[in-house]
Amino acid sequence: MNIKQIKQLIAASCIVLAGAAGGEVAPGWRVAELNGAPGLYHDGKPVAAMLFWQWEPQEKDTKDMSAAGVELFTMFGEPCSQDPYWRRDGSFGMAFQDKHIANLLSWAPKASFLPRIFYTAPDWWSVANPGERHVYATPTKGAPPRESFASLKCREELSPYYRKAVRHLIDRYGDHLMGIHVANGPYGEHFSWDVLLGGASSLGSLWGDLSEPMRQAFIRYLRGKYGNDVARLRETFKDLKADFETVTLPGKEERGKTDCGWRDPAKGRRVLDYLECCNEVTADMIDHYCGIVKDESKGTLPTLVFYGYVTDDEWVCENDHRSISKMYLSKNLDMLSAPHTYKRRRLGEDGMQRQYLASAALHGKFFIDEGDDMTHLEKLKKHPDRRCTVNTMEESLALLYREFGMTVTHGTGLWYMDLTRGTFRDPQLVDAVGRMRKWAEVALRHDRSHHSEVAVVSQPQSGFYTGHGGKFADTVTEKLYVKQMGEFYRAGAPFDWYLAEDLDAVVKGKAKVVAFLDCQYLSDEQYALALKLKEQGRTLVFFHAPAYASQTALSWERVKRLTGGETYETLKMKSADELRAIYKAAGVHVYTDSDVVLSANSAWLMLHTREAGDYKIALPRKARKITEITTEKAVAENADGFTWTLPKHATAIFLLD
Repeated sequence: MNIKQIKQLIAASCIVLAGAAGGEVAPGWRVAELNGAPGLYHDGKPVAAMLFWQWEPQEKDTKDMSAAGVELFTMFGEPCSQDPYWRRDGSFGMAFQDKHIANLLSWAPKASFLPRIFYTAPDWWSVANPGERHVYATPTKGAPPRESFASLKCREELSPYYRKAVRHLIDRYGDHLMGIHVANGPYGEHFSWDVLLGGASSLGSLWGDLSEPMRQAFIRYLRGKYGNDVARLRETFKDLKADFETVTLPGKEERGKTDCGWRDPAKGRRVLDYLECCNEVTADMIDHYCGIVKDESKGTLPTLVFYGYVTDDEWVCENDHRSISKMYLSKNLDMLSAPHTYKRRRLGEDGMQRQYLASAALHGKFFIDEGDDMTHLEKLKKHPDRRCTVNTMEESLALLYREFGMTVTHGTGLWYMDLTRGTFRDPQLVDAVGRMRKWAEVALRHDRSHHSEVAVVSQPQSGFYTGHGGKFADTVTEKLYVKQMGEFYRAGAPFDWYLAEDLDAVVKGKAKVVAFLDCQYLSDEQYALALKLKEQGRTLVFFHAPAYASQTALSWERVKRLTGGETYETLKMKSADELRAIYKAAGVHVYTDSDVVLSANSAWLMLHTREAGDYKIALPRKARKITEITTEKAVAENADGFTWTLPKHATAIFLLD
């Protein structure tokens, strides 16, 4: 055993001992509990997870952000624009990455960085291995050759090179390397390759993957689920000829069929099982490559992935992130990220973080929001990006502070994304980022827990049963995630968002109101826990056919038992005012009766206004000192309430000492 191996063994032992003792966090970069929520540590000290992202680091922006106190950076975007580290001749190299990392460290010598490293097969490999490619459900011209996520051949041949990439970064950059952003799929977001051909909603006709590697994955999935029992498979599929080895994948037409908008498992689970399998293939793939990072770093390097996006966009079920409960259980994954919602991010809206944050925190996963809102500087360009929604410095600051307000009230991280270059090239914007960075440090010393009196519960696999496809074929999903969630943010009280897989935590928790958002499907175990909540006397809120689908059947009787007799066959939305009334009747503390976006945890409160007004706030406890941090003004002392005047489309963030 050489000196390097001995040092690695000692470091790994320190991690184990620290974790077992529940004491200090081990040296290096770690994700661990911090004052009631997952947090980021460096050498045992809490770190404010405020990062700056660019495709490639730029000198001026790097120096400006470093001078403002931002010393954490993240970089790189798509694999197609980068030199592959695995070359056709079998050689390895990371010249592209090294060049830009070297620039970053020359401009900010104290910087630490989180690079996005793809495990996408190089183009030459996909061309050379046609049998391992992703196959679209509808033949199409112009589709770039890409590997199937289910390809074991790709995984076997690419993994050693990904391992080399991780090892190269560890050895070359040491403690500057704060983790690996493990990435694949379009933009690294772990969506199916179909998305490359124009977007989610417009490409329903391309629903993949019908490749042989996916069929083999389906066989493995079915054998595991049905215990290799052919008779059971045939009964479940309603197909007397079904067999594990000869099973085929359901095509687009078969997957598109529904009965009055539902897929009935009693009539056969082949399509439903395929959808489950597709999503699990992606989760297994992510876990494998995160495992390489953990293995190569002896467990000392954090991993981050784009995954677990809440279903507020038009992704078809095959392309989506509906195995998120499995990723929350992964021992190889530490952090998740997503851009906040694209559906409600204009001024006056909430800009919701797209993750089931209560479940993520429950399983120790740290979330970092991708702040890709563009400032007004975009509008000054010759060809501005149409996604820019602000026109002035004041509007830009309101948007940026809303991002930050969501971050501190949820105990999450944030990276500022310079998507089109020049987004922050103004001293006032850099100064604002620096001040937010300072307050993020302050937040580390306060209670970061987010245990509210309202729980929202989701079951993303409900989409398998409701027939969700491109352009929201079921329409219900769109209304629940896009419109109903917006009402929750304006109902005057914070909420915790859980997956149905974590209903046991809701049963054990203190939520007075439990809202079943998209829970049309509940497993038998989840259904029993929902009934337990009813027995406990919690106030339950329903929107659409809760628990109508199980693994074996559709049942309105199942719904009526849970709801007390009503079926909710049609969607029944709740306005913010209706939710507020439900909260008050259940004894939930309501912060305000005003129509304003509100987010809060134990130590922080954010307001984002739709209209100008005097906003009266009632706190759930007396605060020794209240400070509004965007203006750094004292609000009150020894107070359990206050009134604050705000203009239209403004953000105010209050620290409750």
